[in-house]
Amino acid sequence: MKLLPMIAALLLAGSAAGAEESPTPRLRGFTMPDAPQHLKAAKEAGGNAVRLMTRPKVKSAPDGGYTLDISHIETFLDAAKEAGVAVIIDLHDVPNPNRKNYRSDRVGSKADFWKDDGNLEFMIRFWTQVAELCKDRPETIWFDLCNEPLNWEDMPSYPKKWPLWAQTLIDRIRRIDTVHEIVIEPGPGGLCWGFREFPKLKGDRLIYSVHNYQPHAYTHQGISSLENTDLAKAYLETNLGWPGSYGDSGGGLWNKERLKRELAPAREFQLKHNVRMYVGEFGVVRWAPNAERYLRDNLEIFEEYGWVWTYHAFREHNCWSFEHKPVFGKTERSETPTATARVMREFLDRNAR
Repeated sequence: MKLLPMIAALLLAGSAAGAEESPTPRLRGFTMPDAPQHLKAAKEAGGNAVRLMTRPKVKSAPDGGYTLDISHIETFLDAAKEAGVAVIIDLHDVPNPNRKNYRSDRVGSKADFWKDDGNLEFMIRFWTQVAELCKDRPETIWFDLCNEPLNWEDMPSYPKKWPLWAQTLIDRIRRIDTVHEIVIEPGPGGLCWGFREFPKLKGDRLIYSVHNYQPHAYTHQGISSLENTDLAKAYLETNLGWPGSYGDSGGGLWNKERLKRELAPAREFQLKHNVRMYVGEFGVVRWAPNAERYLRDNLEIFEEYGWVWTYHAFREHNCWSFEHKPVFGKTERSETPTATARVMREFLDRNAR
């Protein structure tokens, strides 16, 4: 390539990331449960960040209300600092005591969630406590406001109340903590469809996030159920390969180019508003044929777009584990690196560079 065209190509590649200058290092790592004992292992596996899936501990108060105990988050942050990894605190569940009165079906329960402003009050209480905890901590800590916001009645868009709620949370956090990044997942759920109409919110150090398990018929094959997710569905067939034809999102052939088309709303939002993007979750069951190729296709896209990412998951449920043998129905750890482990390590090693 001649010099001028080469320089132009490099400039275009740099601008293609479409993100404001980041005050923190490029993050690549894993989602994790509240298991600080595994943080050093996550670091040794190549990650420089972990997304803590936290469910606040609710205690009944004498006045009939409730209090929130977030001491476990402080313990996790201390362990992460010692291990040398950044932490994305993910509010993975909103255990508002009012939920006991919601309808039991998945559509009704989600609709009742968004009709109940008590959930916003719960999130305000949680995030103001977290902001007080973190405001003087110099470590890299991000606040992921709400995991996979979803209202089935508003599909295929984001929950209509969510932009207002998210802006309220941002404003309340910034009264206390003006330093740490805030992550917004538009939804619906882990999908990126909501980016088509989601507004750019007001504030500094805001990061927008998407999850990717598309196509679910491939990534979730063989899973009979998943706890605490509205994507719960039985995929009893196994040995479904990648690339392949699946019915998700209108059906058709799914490959790397199809993934790009599905992620296009998030990419277009990034370029239009010049914001940073974060893939908070992505993954595939370990026994899916060609799982390593699926992961590579995703990771190459994320790296091309300049997106931060955390793989789901590290030492959570064994079905997502790249440390276990890729055999359906067995939970044996592999004595040698699996194909998916090798792909993950290849991209995680970029942290060292």
